[in-house]
Amino acid sequence: MSKLSPLTATFALLSLCICTSFPAYATPEPLAPVPFSHTVKIAYGYSLTEQAATVIAEAFALHGAFTRASQWIEHRQQIARGSETTPALAAKEETIAANQLYKFHRSKIFRSKDIDGNYINVEVTISPIEQFDEKHLLALKPTSRAKIFEAIFMAEESYLQEFSTKTFNDKQHTFLLSLNANSKFFFDNIANRLRALKAYRKLVPEYTQGTWKNPKQKLKEVSLLLSSAPEEPILLHAKGSILFQLKNTIEAIRYFNDAIDLEPNLVVALHDRGTAYVRANLPDMALVDYDKAILLSPNNPHLYISHGSADLVLKDYESMCKNYRKGCSLGLCNELNWGIARGMCKK
Repeated sequence: MSKLSPLTATFALLSLCICTSFPAYATPEPLAPVPFSHTVKIAYGYSLTEQAATVIAEAFALHGAFTRASQWIEHRQQIARGSETTPALAAKEETIAANQLYKFHRSKIFRSKDIDGNYINVEVTISPIEQFDEKHLLALKPTSRAKIFEAIFMAEESYLQEFSTKTFNDKQHTFLLSLNANSKFFFDNIANRLRALKAYRKLVPEYTQGTWKNPKQKLKEVSLLLSSAPEEPILLHAKGSILFQLKNTIEAIRYFNDAIDLEPNLVVALHDRGTAYVRANLPDMALVDYDKAILLSPNNPHLYISHGSADLVLKDYESMCKNYRKGCSLGLCNELNWGIARGMCKK
């Protein structure tokens, strides 16, 4: 997926769809974070059903609220750090930080009707977590959970962009007006994916550093989500990660393969398949995945640490220390300290 570009909804008239597209600028708060809200209005009818319009509008509004929060975070970081950029802050986009510092959204859905048709109006609000202060913000470090949130956000962004491109480029509005089964499938497919990703986002807080709480239960929940969106790469990765935790390494690799086939640049899947390869005693194949993941996400310290661990299996201590050192420069130093303590890496 391409690098995140803020995408919010705008109130621009189409015959059957009204979406917004102005930047959602936040007013920086000098002392403490505040909730951020964003509202979207989308028409429905014909091929775009009320059900699909609701979930698409909600996703647009959520991204608008997170964009405003990320702008506030960026402003606070600039005030606190000036022109200095620390490794921990450089290791993530502000949207990832927003996912860590703000609670899951709440939505208000209104239905209205005017001379042009029926409309779904969605207002989404996100609120800061408890004890969110300047010290917490500046101490924030990249986590594996944050990378899952990033992958979800990027996937949603891609689907919203696909929806907007298809509808806005249809100058005659034939796509929205068409009762053709293909156009209805297009809208329903996007809505199903967004709905499944919304549900998955609620599960992610139970994922910490590669480990799920109650993995057998999570396997059932993720499998259910996959039944509604069977070709969603992030859900395929999720099932693979749970199977890996349950020691079903070969089956986990199969799901990672499926995720990567659908989304070759899905960093979390590349990383986790590499880790599964190491367990399967295939460290050379792991390095291929780690190298590609690092190329895609060069400021992610976890990738260097995992690469160094595969180097250790291969007894390539020079590469191991190099990768551990890079990971340490980005905020994770335990492995480098371990190597130094054993005389394998220089101070």
